[in-house]
Amino acid sequence: METNINKNLNGIGNKIPFSVPENYFENFALEMDSRTVGASVSFKKLLAPWMYMAAMFTGLFLIANVFYNLNQRQKAQETEMYEMYVSSQMDETILFDYYYNETTGNEEKQLN
Repeated sequence: METNINKNLNGIGNKIPFSVPENYFENFALEMDSRTVGASVSFKKLLAPWMYMAAMFTGLFLIANVFYNLNQRQKAQETEMYEMYVSSQMDETILFDYYYNETTGNEEKQLN
């Protein structure tokens, strides 16, 4: 293996295997400018990705808002159902005593 590598390197000698076209470095800047300046981009194409992103975030916000409102309604219904269940399990006299003590207790606190 080493003998093949040495033979290839010995065959090349001191020659440089790479070459550059003539006047490459003198014309490099001019060619680069001509290739890049020629293409102009319209304002619409520059603005399009930003508009897509704004539309996406607006859609996500609206969807999240809908789910949030549905969740809040469900919680309100569950709370109302719980309150109805608790009040159905109580005796009327307990409810009257509770409301009576609540109102008279507040009046007594205000008098003191």
